[in-house]
Amino acid sequence: MILTRRVALNGNQLDQVDSRIVISGIEPGDGKENISAVDAASGFGQRITSNRRSTVDMVVKFRLMEHGRDVTALGERAEILEKVNAWAAPGGVMTVNYKTGRQLNVILVQAPGEGSLWDYTKEFTLTFRAYAVPYWEDSTESTETIATADDSGSKNITVGGSAETQADIEVTNGNDGTLDTLTLTIGGKQMAFTGLGVGAGEKLVIDHADGMIRIRKTYVYAYVSVMACRTGADDFFMAPGTVACSYTAGQDCTVKVNWRNRYL
Repeated sequence: MILTRRVALNGNQLDQVDSRIVISGIEPGDGKENISAVDAASGFGQRITSNRRSTVDMVVKFRLMEHGRDVTALGERAEILEKVNAWAAPGGVMTVNYKTGRQLNVILVQAPGEGSLWDYTKEFTLTFRAYAVPYWEDSTESTETIATADDSGSKNITVGGSAETQADIEVTNGNDGTLDTLTLTIGGKQMAFTGLGVGAGEKLVIDHADGMIRIRKTYVYAYVSVMACRTGADDFFMAPGTVACSYTAGQDCTVKVNWRNRYL
């Protein structure tokens, strides 16, 4: 049998939680945009100063059925629903079968309660919401190396998708000296660093967890924040298309840019 509707969290398919779960719909909700604007100088209309998406929802609908008929026994329905809620509660990485190679990071915001059990013909709903990254993203990261073992470099990279994405940066000091100064320019925005103290074989990593920027100096088994060493842009956002990337450093190093293409 070919299942036309499939949804998984962290690799675990909902329809495999119990064979009596029949998914009847997977419906993407509208994305919520946060738009800031100021009055135009002409006196007519407004000028948009920023436009950022804040959330997007996914609604999963399902029924409890066996051999083409609704499961009517209250105890059985309660048991299945407990399994469903246990599957949904942690949230995590959502994948659906009609978006191959893409993922959405979600939390559970609405689950069916026990009162829903009495109507055995009822269609249940689970609502998930993406807050930190309110876009479908490529499951696999894209990566480009700006330069290898040099104190400066530049490269144009091509970002896909249909929405801005964040750049994760990895700077590796492969030499004997200490990397103290670094200037990164990504898509016209710049970060400058002083006093980094990145030793031989160590890395400076700019990445994101739950949508928040982290700037860290990594060791073999630990890391330490070096946010205080930077000046300049709060973050690197890259729009789809060609993005100019460059750096200059006080020490030869290797600089990589990693990102996930995002889709509205």
